[in-house]
Amino acid sequence: MAARGVAQAARALLGLVALAALAFFGYTGYLFFVPAKGPATVQPSLEPAVGFPGSEGLQQVLDASSAELEGVGLQATLILPDGRMWTGVAGRAHHESGQPMTPAHLLHVGSVTKIYTAALVMDLAVQGLLGLDDPVTRWIDLPQAEAVTVRMLLNHTSGLPSYTEDGPFLFRWFGQPWKRWEPPELLAVIRNRPLKFPPDSRHEYSNTNYLLLGFILEAVTGQPYGQLVQELAGRLGLKATFALTYPDRLPVATGYDQSLFRLGRRNMARFRIAMETGAHAAGAVLATSHDVARFLHALMTGQLLPLGAVAAMQAFVAAPDEDVPAQQGYGLGLRQLVVAGQPLVGHTGTIAGYSAVAVHHAEKGYTLVILSNLSVIDQLGLVAKMQAAIDRLPVPPEAETSTVKAPAEGEFGAGTDRGTLEGVPLRRL
Repeated sequence: MAARGVAQAARALLGLVALAALAFFGYTGYLFFVPAKGPATVQPSLEPAVGFPGSEGLQQVLDASSAELEGVGLQATLILPDGRMWTGVAGRAHHESGQPMTPAHLLHVGSVTKIYTAALVMDLAVQGLLGLDDPVTRWIDLPQAEAVTVRMLLNHTSGLPSYTEDGPFLFRWFGQPWKRWEPPELLAVIRNRPLKFPPDSRHEYSNTNYLLLGFILEAVTGQPYGQLVQELAGRLGLKATFALTYPDRLPVATGYDQSLFRLGRRNMARFRIAMETGAHAAGAVLATSHDVARFLHALMTGQLLPLGAVAAMQAFVAAPDEDVPAQQGYGLGLRQLVVAGQPLVGHTGTIAGYSAVAVHHAEKGYTLVILSNLSVIDQLGLVAKMQAAIDRLPVPPEAETSTVKAPAEGEFGAGTDRGTLEGVPLRRL
């Protein structure tokens, strides 16, 4: 038995070494030996940033922040409570060619995707097609999740380990940049892994939770996750929001990384297929800052879901997070943040080549989205600078609060008027 154990351990070690080699050669080979892709095949029009009197200060913050990061591409949109909107850009969409960032470029938003996934789940709950306290095993064969509910997935209290922290998976994810990951392969990563803690006993962020929510959405609706996201975008009149599947020749800003392996700023365009398909419903959305801001503003102001559902999404559990020190709590797909003393609700996002932040001011009622084509930037530090510029805007509109209370009838309220957004009627998803 001892000899067999040693042999098994040796085989396991050799397997890990082989996976490490695959990851190393796959990553470094792609970075150094495969020709980099050029800029997007469709050159977006160099349309100017649009705004309103006084928004020049916002652009100055964006320009300075890009310059500090050696020309990193930045794209930002602000929506004020009175409907005024500003969009600004800075830096480069493609460093090798010098192509500037424009408002038309699309960028990956990483875990900001979780707001989209949560909104889709909440809409099914409003329609009565699922319950937030339904067990996950109603749709997914995952024995260790028998006591885990949909709500626990949404607020990261399930205890399920994150598949993106699994060593062998990470080796394969980075070692096979060309691979298109299929949902069963992702589920297999955690199928036999035990829970980290009893369900609903505490909060711990896990991408597995939103991977499973994507599977549940597909099981309930019979539609692929990417199609659900695109239908959501279409019903809001948004034309630059996608997930997992895209039309040909989209103007996607090239992503760069200088933090994963510390090899200098490297073009990550070759990693897009593996990164987005491996992220699935936890991080695969591709959009412009304009589209993300329109979506989040519609959600937080009750134009997308009944106000009771929006209130339910803001039932925050205590959620200290070393990676996001500004986080105070976590709701259903929403981080509760305090940045420079100001209360915000939204999400941050990071994926190889891109980072993002999308927030709604819980008291002043404005929505701010910032996207970048670098894996790691100080998202909330940039938000704080933008907040200061917003507070300096001349004759600010009368603030309207986004704090909502559930109507008396039903879990999410009954008969709530979803209203319209820029003349586009909003329907159930």
